[in-house]
Amino acid sequence: MNRRSDAQTLSVIIAALLLAACGGERRQDLVFSPTAVVSQETANGATPMFLVTAAGDRVLAWVAAEGGGENGRLFVSVTPGGAAGPLPTVMLTDPLGPIEPHGEAPPRLAADAKGGLYALYAVGKVVPGRRFPANALRLVRSSDHGRTWTAPVTVNGSGELGDFGSHGFHALTVAPDGSVLATWLENSKGISKVFFARSSDGGATFGTPAALREDQACPCCRTGVAATGDGKLFVSWRNVFPGDVRDVVVSRSDDAGATWQEPVRPREDGWVYPGCPHAGPAMALGPDGAVHIAWWTGKEQDAGVWYAKSTDGGKSFTPTAISIGERSQPSHVQLAVTPKGEVYLAWDDGHGVRPVVMLKRSLDGGATWLATQTVSDPATASTFPVLALIGDSVAVAWSQQSAAAHDHAEMSKPDMKDPKATMGLPRVGQQEVYLRVAGVR
Repeated sequence: MNRRSDAQTLSVIIAALLLAACGGERRQDLVFSPTAVVSQETANGATPMFLVTAAGDRVLAWVAAEGGGENGRLFVSVTPGGAAGPLPTVMLTDPLGPIEPHGEAPPRLAADAKGGLYALYAVGKVVPGRRFPANALRLVRSSDHGRTWTAPVTVNGSGELGDFGSHGFHALTVAPDGSVLATWLENSKGISKVFFARSSDGGATFGTPAALREDQACPCCRTGVAATGDGKLFVSWRNVFPGDVRDVVVSRSDDAGATWQEPVRPREDGWVYPGCPHAGPAMALGPDGAVHIAWWTGKEQDAGVWYAKSTDGGKSFTPTAISIGERSQPSHVQLAVTPKGEVYLAWDDGHGVRPVVMLKRSLDGGATWLATQTVSDPATASTFPVLALIGDSVAVAWSQQSAAAHDHAEMSKPDMKDPKATMGLPRVGQQEVYLRVAGVR
């Protein structure tokens, strides 16, 4: 395979989609481009992530593995702001082991004001005697639009297994002051807590990680982190309340993460579940400082996707039902807010037989919402969508496989309720990364 030639082909496809989608005038149903297979040069792909930097760089990353196996590698495609198309796709490997293609814990992307790019990902390995693979969270940085990347550094500190332990379901952002902030879940003696670490030197080193609070977190739902220009930090996760109630919460710090306020529930779902749904919240800050959050709950009658907004710094929220029903399989929602305060949500709907990617948007800051649109092919299984707002366009990417492959993968999962069951490293399988773009103006 000629990797450079294939990468250039991919560049042309993405550039054409973005250019074709710009300039649309409709403000109701968006007109999406035909679906493109972004991961065609890697023959498979999963866990896509998007980023658009302040300078206009467009970054798309995914994990692929030879034969769809567990030897995951991170592929990054960057289109510098103003460029006609993406640079050649770069493949990143880690000396500690394979990069995990975990849908609920994908590689996370962030950028600083100087154009530096960051990627935070989980490396896994099987440790004899452990039911689940051990993980290490690793960060790399690029200062040349993704052409080259630094050697990876471990973010989560070290323990009995060195860099490895129970670390994952991570989030990443760069604060306006340039600090690189990471959150994740860490499990010790069967109890998961939210951990936080900061780097003040561009990701070269991180301070000693610390638990936000003593609250117990749902062990397999991703975290979220955001920072304001006046130094406030917000972290979101799914908390475990007494009686096995597993509701989403937001906590705020006013002192750069030294202390954290009592977590606030955007909505008291009251969902009782003795397990983890692998479905954490998505959070973003609006241009006016409002805190936007979206999540999934399995609470019967209210099961599905919810959204809430806070205009008082996370002290209180106003919730809105987005897509709910009597029952629902877990949905994985992503959230984006435009500089004008428009809100976009994408999720893999859990009310049908198989997941389908849906999109919903609000033109008035989350007060009212337009009709839901179907983005992916309902005849397939489409999961873990991500969003990017690119100028006058919105791009949606997701992992997709055939219905038969999805059903087989679901049936092949080990029953972890069995105390003797063990789980191996995650595999890419027969997934591919798909992309569609629509003009929003």
